[in-house]
Amino acid sequence: MIDAVARRTDPATSHQAAWSLRDLSELQARVLALLNMLRDATDEALVAAYEAAHGAVSPSTVRTRRRELQDIGAIEVVGHSTTRGGRPCQVFRAAPSTASQA
Repeated sequence: MIDAVARRTDPATSHQAAWSLRDLSELQARVLALLNMLRDATDEALVAAYEAAHGAVSPSTVRTRRRELQDIGAIEVVGHSTTRGGRPCQVFRAAPSTASQA
């Protein structure tokens, strides 16, 4: 697990995000750390980065952890792109309140 914090001067939303990040699983923390490293990434890029850093993984595992992080506000959609197969997809970024905490 990671230890997320917010400064006293941060807005309430930052404190809420920091509190929710206290209970990240190891896989969620890895995905958030990779997204911080990549800055902006599609699910395909996250899976490739995860496999390079941690070994083989099911793409659905990474997508599920990314969605969980998105649901708690740790990750946000910042754009759209296309997959290698030409299908539309979303581009993600760590939310500003969590970008330095993974």
